[in-house]
Amino acid sequence: MALLRSTSTAQGRDYPIEHVSDEGEVIELRNGTPETLYAKAKRELVAFKLGLSETLAADPRVSDACVRANIALARYVTVDKRTLKPTVAYLSNISMMAEAAIGSKTTAGKIRRTMVELGYWVDVGQTSDGCRLYQIENPRREAVQMHICEAREKLREDDTVRKENERRRNADRKAGRVPKTVTPQALEGAKIWDDRVPISDPNYLRAHLIDSSSEEGNNPTAGPFSILGREFPFPVPQTEDEAVSLLVSLFEGKENRPGLINYFRNKLMSGNLTPADIEKHLEAVA
Repeated sequence: MALLRSTSTAQGRDYPIEHVSDEGEVIELRNGTPETLYAKAKRELVAFKLGLSETLAADPRVSDACVRANIALARYVTVDKRTLKPTVAYLSNISMMAEAAIGSKTTAGKIRRTMVELGYWVDVGQTSDGCRLYQIENPRREAVQMHICEAREKLREDDTVRKENERRRNADRKAGRVPKTVTPQALEGAKIWDDRVPISDPNYLRAHLIDSSSEEGNNPTAGPFSILGREFPFPVPQTEDEAVSLLVSLFEGKENRPGLINYFRNKLMSGNLTPADIEKHLEAVA
């Protein structure tokens, strides 16, 4: 393709900087390489379609079916060689169902209404067969970009809170146990309770709980408290599940708030929970 002159008239317009070929096509230099305005328009249309797909994918008001339908419609949008602008396009219900995996004509109709209401498809008329003609636009690009930024910040905050809660729970669990690596010298002066009930005294707590609940009715803690002593700590359960089960039995459904259950569980697992603590709490919530 030969370059004839640097100032010419092509397609009815003046181009003082561009070059014009023998065929009358205007040529621009892009990165040192000749490019016709038609080729430039096609490249820009491809970039526009890609940006539109990215906007639709992140738009919370657009369904996956709408994204697929837009891809199908955009295939028919080309560049007008005379005006160098994108053409309008149409997509029948049958074509939409086949090319975008849409299940029914009813769904196809809902997709059309949604895309028109949001401004992605601009209705510009219809064909002789009655199919609607659309011009594709990207009117919500800025709004969706703001939504992406806000969603990203919210997700980061939620992730930070989740990690902080997880660290706090791990710290609470560690605080409720004696580390295996602690030396006897480091434990001098501390109260350490065996985590098992002595063989000579088989699970007396459960036995007295059964007796007290069946015999004393109004005071479910009178049995174990009278024998153990109100200030004598409960033995430490082997697992946290056992601790929670014991607390539920002691409270008899009068306390189910997770925060307080965890508080008493930590005291029980550390060997510091006494019958007096339970008795005071039951009196407070009575």
